[in-house]
Amino acid sequence: MNADQHTPAALCRTCGAPVNDRDRFCEECGRPDPTTPRTPPLGTALPHASPSPASRDGAFAAGHVPRPAPSPEESFGPRTPPQAAPAPAGGGRGACVDCGGGAIGADGYCEQCGLRQPSGREHVEAEAGGLGAAVSDLGLRRGRNEDAFALAPLPAGVCAVVCDGVATAPGSEEASRLAAEAALGVLTGRVSAGMDPRAAMRDAAARAAEVVAGLPGDPDSSPACTFVSAVVDASGITVGWVGDSRAYWLSAGGSCRLTTDDSWASSMVEQGAMSAEDAWADRRAHTLTAWLGADAGPVEAHVAAFRPTGPGLVVLCSDGLWNDLPEPSALAAVALPVRDGPLGTARRLLRAALDAGGHDNVTVAVLPYPPPEPTRERGR
Repeated sequence: MNADQHTPAALCRTCGAPVNDRDRFCEECGRPDPTTPRTPPLGTALPHASPSPASRDGAFAAGHVPRPAPSPEESFGPRTPPQAAPAPAGGGRGACVDCGGGAIGADGYCEQCGLRQPSGREHVEAEAGGLGAAVSDLGLRRGRNEDAFALAPLPAGVCAVVCDGVATAPGSEEASRLAAEAALGVLTGRVSAGMDPRAAMRDAAARAAEVVAGLPGDPDSSPACTFVSAVVDASGITVGWVGDSRAYWLSAGGSCRLTTDDSWASSMVEQGAMSAEDAWADRRAHTLTAWLGADAGPVEAHVAAFRPTGPGLVVLCSDGLWNDLPEPSALAAVALPVRDGPLGTARRLLRAALDAGGHDNVTVAVLPYPPPEPTRERGR
């Protein structure tokens, strides 16, 4: 909620967003009568849906078939799926999952009850064999998932991108999806052609920024997202970022954060103006100082590269994970040792974020280093 809006009188019982006593709908999730007891209580998990391999949700690379998501009961505990409703008379885009009637508008909201419909991005998983895997989940308090990821194998490794849509800017769900897709296309094409990963990373971020800046929107609230990406191959690890999505190195020999947030709190600490404890306790802590969007100005990605001396994991994540587990040691305690492959590790990190409250969308990509040797099957 923006500062110039009225002070909220309550929280939406579905997604936890602030609402006023006169609001007929929650601005975050679209639930009608958000303060009445007809919806699940605050903190109740929302239904998860997995897209088909043919869907274009920006969560996996084109041509890569994602592994089907496990049942909600298998991975994340019992969740009640929406009941199918009969299609409305006269065609339309289908029936509302809540009221069972009314047409679904182009904006994804039911024209009868106002509920925002599931998008297929509520829970998404993808993997590239043993090279890496990623998961994205809307969390327990949000009405839609504005995170996105993209993942693809390289001739000698793997690359991944994680983007987090800025919730206060309309259209950011689309911004994160398109940014991840655009960046992945640049990385796979240029690294595969032999370009230095650092140069490819800068080109990928620039292309993602160009795509997001070209989206339609209000000049004062243009679609926006953060960006973090990694290339992992036999030569080492290269990461690039804009905003506050992060990359971590986790290993038995020591873990560390590879990125520095483009945020108000990080800026205050870097300048020596405030202690880390005071800066992160400030209400301005998460205000971004750099992002992708039409109102971002010139975008120059940070790029870093290193070659580890032993095996470990590169973890890319949105702030839905690191807000609750910010320290590398906390992430390592969940992720290590790797006993169930990259996808199992990504699921465990997601589970840890949900157990900590699931206040935001959560996206995690896990890329082992060194990457497994190419197999004949993968090389075909």
